[in-house]
Amino acid sequence: MFKEGRKNMDNLVEQVVKRSKDSKYFVKLFAIILSAILIPVTFMVLALVLVQGYLVTIGLFAAIVCVYGVWFFVSSLNVEYEYASLSGVFRVDKIIAKRNRKKVVKIHVKDIEEIFKYSDEQMSKRSFKKIYNVGKSDYSDDNYVLTFSLDSKRKSAVVFSPEDKMLESFKPYLKREVYKEFFLK
Repeated sequence: MFKEGRKNMDNLVEQVVKRSKDSKYFVKLFAIILSAILIPVTFMVLALVLVQGYLVTIGLFAAIVCVYGVWFFVSSLNVEYEYASLSGVFRVDKIIAKRNRKKVVKIHVKDIEEIFKYSDEQMSKRSFKKIYNVGKSDYSDDNYVLTFSLDSKRKSAVVFSPEDKMLESFKPYLKREVYKEFFLK
């Protein structure tokens, strides 16, 4: 006899969202490149002014280190977020340059208090102790917001850019009021 498997198998829903390049990205990029140019040039100018040969060597070494530093820091500006929903748990990880992963937030879907489409008007009506901005871009109309409380004093929000499949994975685990407000409205 075969045992009958679980009829309601847990479905894993994953989504990777690449962070768009905004003005902050380009300011950081400019600062990294400018500092990588100024550091070796400063040593070369000091070598000419002070007539010290060892400063030329230090300047060349600094130039080599700066090339590596530019590559490392510029690649670190490439950020992705991975959303995962499994068995009523929603998790967001930050992936930096495809070489480093950090857990941002982990929420039990049953603890979600609200889900709504992002708008400045909706956000101004609420106050949060912590806002996790893990969407494609900062505060875009394409984003959604889910709210939860870590305890009674610390209400938090996650601003994210889910696909419909991700939102659908929340349905079986949401509180009835939240489900009615978001999906039936």
